[in-house]
Amino acid sequence: MNKQLLSTSGLILAVLLFISFNIVTNGNFKSSRIDLTQAQIYTLSEGSLNIIEAIDEPLTLRFYYSDQVAQELPSLKAYAQRVQELLAEYQRASNGMIELVVINPEPYSDNEQRAQQYGLQGVPIEGEVDALYFGLAGSNLLDGRESISFFQPEKEDVLEYDLTKLVYKLSSAERKSVGVISALPIDGEEFDPLKGESPSGDGPEPWAVMAELRQMFNVTVLPKDIRRIPSSLDVLLVVHPKDFDKKTLYAIDQYVLRGGKLITFVDPYAEIDIPEKDPDNPMAAMLATRSSNMPELFKQWGIERVGADIIADRKTAIKVDFGARSNNKAIDYVLWHAIPAEQFNSEQAITSQLKRVEVATTGRFKALDDATTVVTPLFSSSNEAMLVDKRVVQFRNDPMALLTKYQPGTLSYDVAVRVNGPVTSAFPGGIVDDKGKKISGHVEQSKQDIDVIAVADVDMLQDRFWVQLQDFYGEQIAYSTSNNIDFIINAIDDMSGSNGLISVRSRADFSHPFDRVLAIQREAEKRYRTKERELQKKLKEAKQRIARMQVERSGSGEEILNPEQQQEIAEFRLVMNKTQQQLREVQGDLRKDIDTLDTQLKFFNIGLIPLLVALIAVISGWMRVRKRTQGRNQQ
Repeated sequence: MNKQLLSTSGLILAVLLFISFNIVTNGNFKSSRIDLTQAQIYTLSEGSLNIIEAIDEPLTLRFYYSDQVAQELPSLKAYAQRVQELLAEYQRASNGMIELVVINPEPYSDNEQRAQQYGLQGVPIEGEVDALYFGLAGSNLLDGRESISFFQPEKEDVLEYDLTKLVYKLSSAERKSVGVISALPIDGEEFDPLKGESPSGDGPEPWAVMAELRQMFNVTVLPKDIRRIPSSLDVLLVVHPKDFDKKTLYAIDQYVLRGGKLITFVDPYAEIDIPEKDPDNPMAAMLATRSSNMPELFKQWGIERVGADIIADRKTAIKVDFGARSNNKAIDYVLWHAIPAEQFNSEQAITSQLKRVEVATTGRFKALDDATTVVTPLFSSSNEAMLVDKRVVQFRNDPMALLTKYQPGTLSYDVAVRVNGPVTSAFPGGIVDDKGKKISGHVEQSKQDIDVIAVADVDMLQDRFWVQLQDFYGEQIAYSTSNNIDFIINAIDDMSGSNGLISVRSRADFSHPFDRVLAIQREAEKRYRTKERELQKKLKEAKQRIARMQVERSGSGEEILNPEQQQEIAEFRLVMNKTQQQLREVQGDLRKDIDTLDTQLKFFNIGLIPLLVALIAVISGWMRVRKRTQGRNQQ
């Protein structure tokens, strides 16, 4: 048979097989892929799959995307493809319970009008006449609606959580009820539940945490002088219980004993609790207490918020620029901490997948020896923490001195704990009401094991420690910078028996720190700050000596500096120049160590693989040449 004909036929057959293979794989395995990312961000989490499988009524997801308008925005197009592919995963996993509709809202069309009715945003694009729509509207059979007005590429790390939350809210008919009691204006002005907002005015704004809670739960703000807490609440949040009277504490005690779930935030020094200034008494604000505690209740529950000490921890310190107080440089502020994943309890669903929680001037808890409860730490300081008296912060907060005087400890301190077990009332026999009559319905013994979470920090609820708010064409967009809000919502979900979103909520990755580089920087900076303070101390002492000599000088008065003073200044300048040279050497060593590490990383990440490939190629070529040579010799 003609070999050329066979070769031609084989080539044609190979081309046909290649085309057929691509058609089959494109049609049947379009959504199939291997996810090699560290956090598996391209694969639906178990929590998402559980929520999707629990859908009991059909949902419709309408993905509005202006494809033509986005043609000149390649990064946005790539993200839009990522969103659409992930939505297709939701549809595929739902077994027909989710219908996905992709819509191009052309200008002045019914689709554009419906997109606006759903609350989606049309964003103007430079050089384009038409607005860009890139959002999602979901609906269920009961006319429930939820939407994502515009997919922010900056929020890609929480894309799955946002989508799963939307599906969860559409499929969950009944929201959990959460009550909030606080001595702080956590809800700003009085929230209007009918309008779903607080009235505008000059009063304080609601904390961002309240907006997040209202997205997921039915939230009720209770007065701090409440006398009975409704048993219909699934979870109660008590934030900074400063100066709570006996009757309010009794109401909390009875709520817990009746089986209510409690999350409380207390603090030895709450920075967010800013006292009002008294023009007639400037010291009043400084002397005002900013601490909160519930010692009577905690003791009965088997825990204690220990003393007035604040945890200082260089290992987890957040860098802060204090302006002139830190020489206009960002330094490790040892009283503010970014708690990393390894300091969370990995066996608790609430904290097992958290990556970072930020706290400030936090206290600590310890379990009492005679407790009838089980106390489980949720997250703690590192084992290098030390304790600082809160008066250091209250009366003279010197961040440079705190950093210089920091001495690593050997103990880890519990910042947040969970308490479970049987307890008795902190008010044996009950109490009397405002009219002197004993309050009826007193419960002396818990009906079941109590479930209480206590956190020794209030400031973690502040906006600046977990969220950044940005204006996006008139809409406030929240970007989470830590897992603070995830910790709170996870706790509410877990305590109320609704934990579907816990595994999804904490998947966001905020940063991939270079731990080795940070360790080098911390060590060099420690030496640098110590030298800097030594220099400042010598400068201060020299100035004082010069001032004394000027007063005591025996000259004629016309002489500005006598020889002794000139010698003093010369010696000081010599010391100053020597110390500055030492500072430059320390900074040079810091840069040298980091540059060496950078060179090593570049070699392993860039140069090593090509070298290995080249080496394998050389060895393979040498072996082929050797084999041919041996073959010729044998012939």
